[in-house]
Amino acid sequence: MKKIIVLLIKAVVVAFSLVMVFLSFLPISHGIINIGNIFGIIYFGTLSVLLPTTSFWFPALKKLCKKTATKTAVIIFSVAICLGTLYMIVISGFMIGAALTEPAEDATVIVLGCQVNGESPSLMLTKRLEAACEYLETHPNADCVLSGGQGNNEDISEAECMYRYLTAHGIEADRLYKEEQSTTTLENISFSMQIIKDSGLNENLAIVTDGFHELRAFIIADDLGYSCGAVPASTPTYLFVTFTFREMFALAKEIVF
Repeated sequence: MKKIIVLLIKAVVVAFSLVMVFLSFLPISHGIINIGNIFGIIYFGTLSVLLPTTSFWFPALKKLCKKTATKTAVIIFSVAICLGTLYMIVISGFMIGAALTEPAEDATVIVLGCQVNGESPSLMLTKRLEAACEYLETHPNADCVLSGGQGNNEDISEAECMYRYLTAHGIEADRLYKEEQSTTTLENISFSMQIIKDSGLNENLAIVTDGFHELRAFIIADDLGYSCGAVPASTPTYLFVTFTFREMFALAKEIVF
């Protein structure tokens, strides 16, 4: 019975790992390669290979571990893998919690910028704008700061692109404020807060970004002394895994530094 349970657990983990490898590969077909999908392919690819083949490599590893240096290296590697896995599980819980946090009533919306293709919003930015548009339609007293500068490959600023999209979809121009200087999440929020203060807007925030990104936005807002709720955008399925893993690395940097 014990062997059957172990085999079932292995089968579930291997199946899950193969799915994660596939989802990590998907963005490559769209020209997207970053630390997120590289990590997903290596980490889950290794799991999917090692778990079914333990009977081949584990006896050899036990022999090697009779040497002190090898044993120490294996212990360090194992601890690192366990801590890394634990970090991913815990941080995933915090990400979900942040994404589910409701904003205060009629909070001021901050839409965090994302890639603009020429003068058109990228798919991820479009999803953020759809979420912002829905929130602003259902909260007619809420104002909105559109935050994002102009990148090297962008013909207009991200804020201007967002402004054009929202006004074209029926959101009143006098509810929208453009912040066109920021290049990072920290700058998105800090520069937007300056506009909110100068304009006398509600300092309770409703941050529009992808669900996996809400936690880092919350941490930054909290460090700056502001409370916020989430208006999470729907991330395209083929991008979700890659950018979630990338965000985990960004969060580790944010927490440490």
